[in-house]
Amino acid sequence: MAALMRAEAAASKGFLRSKNRSSRLREAVYIRKSAMSRFCFLHRAFALFDARVKTLATPISLRFERSRRRSVTLHANPFILAAAIGIASAAFLVAADHQTVDTLYVHHIKKSEAPVIDGDASDSVWLSAQPFFVLTNQGGNFEGRGETKVEIRAVYDDGQIYFLFAWDDPTRSLKQLPLRKAADGWHILHDGYETGDEHAYSEDRFSVLLTKLDFILAGDRTFHAGSTPIAGEPATLSGRGLHYTTQEGVYAEVLEWKATSTATGFCDDDHFGPPVDATADQVSGKAPYHGGFAPNPGTANYSDNFEPQPADGYDQPIKPRRLPKDYRAMAAAMGNIDIDPNHGENAGARWYMTEAESTPYDPGIDAGIPVGTVIPGVVIAGEYTGDRANVQCASRWAAGRWVLKVARRLDTKSSYGIPISTGTFIRVAAFDHSQIRHTRHVRPIRLQLE
Repeated sequence: MAALMRAEAAASKGFLRSKNRSSRLREAVYIRKSAMSRFCFLHRAFALFDARVKTLATPISLRFERSRRRSVTLHANPFILAAAIGIASAAFLVAADHQTVDTLYVHHIKKSEAPVIDGDASDSVWLSAQPFFVLTNQGGNFEGRGETKVEIRAVYDDGQIYFLFAWDDPTRSLKQLPLRKAADGWHILHDGYETGDEHAYSEDRFSVLLTKLDFILAGDRTFHAGSTPIAGEPATLSGRGLHYTTQEGVYAEVLEWKATSTATGFCDDDHFGPPVDATADQVSGKAPYHGGFAPNPGTANYSDNFEPQPADGYDQPIKPRRLPKDYRAMAAAMGNIDIDPNHGENAGARWYMTEAESTPYDPGIDAGIPVGTVIPGVVIAGEYTGDRANVQCASRWAAGRWVLKVARRLDTKSSYGIPISTGTFIRVAAFDHSQIRHTRHVRPIRLQLE
């Protein structure tokens, strides 16, 4: 009952920012129903547990009639009793939690009702989509709290599914490893990138894991902690572990949005699979080894504006791959240039450089760019192709809140993709200007296509 009261109190305070009173009311009703459902189920579970404990305790605390006749008393071993009660308690709590499934109901719509994939959440179709709210935590930044609440809505037609994700983030972080010119050359602004754990000059991100595996465990058994979880492969530079699956042919799909790198209409379509062999750069330490995490086959249209360096090379001057043709115009496109990683970028700013507005590195052009100039660390060139181009997305940040809209085919026919149907599970994670320190939640969310 305490859980129910806390849920009702949280709902009455409007802990998740909503657009209007009706949105707050729907959320409060949803939370109250969810809390009541879980309370009722746990109440029944504990009743069964109490009965089981009494059954375990009775033979120990009483004398059998036959024993009484023989004047033999059975005495309880307190350690055995405590262990029996602990095992029974754990079993009932796990069973209770497992059976209380978090479900996202996905409403069917006509193709003509499909939302436009932009950053605007005002499409009328979202009014018919029941929202689901999940608190994610244990991440980095987010003003030191490391947590954010995510709102999820979804609809589908005969061919595609559409998601609307919204989460609180105090800053619009677009700075992805920018380059700043000093007297001795160009330097990458970074803090931890050399170990694969950039937690300052990293763009905001959001990821969605799709799986058919129903595990009440963060990572769905795809995460393996430790500095060297795979024998014979390179150690992780960050020491935080690797994502991979342990069975051949078993994959989890990962949709990944990045505030700067994927700002041109597509999200990355990646996957967790069995571990792959390390590349030469990963063996040498120029790049972090990723275990079983890899992009799907195909190409993306973004790249770093610098060559990979040894772990100790990112503090040295580097040569940019490309320079802006007009550094003043580039600075204007970047908006108010503030290199404090805890300060976000203003509306309309972008921190990538296109192929058309840049040129391959040229010493003559470099000589005309003054010391102190900051240029983007991301170059947009080429096209998304292949399985990597399966997911369309668009985003918008306003008033401390990101909104992300995603469209994907129900079945991409990819060897690495997860067909979406009733019984598919998702997990979500938010990154606040951090490369790998994302938020997480323990319980998977089951999709129910109506």
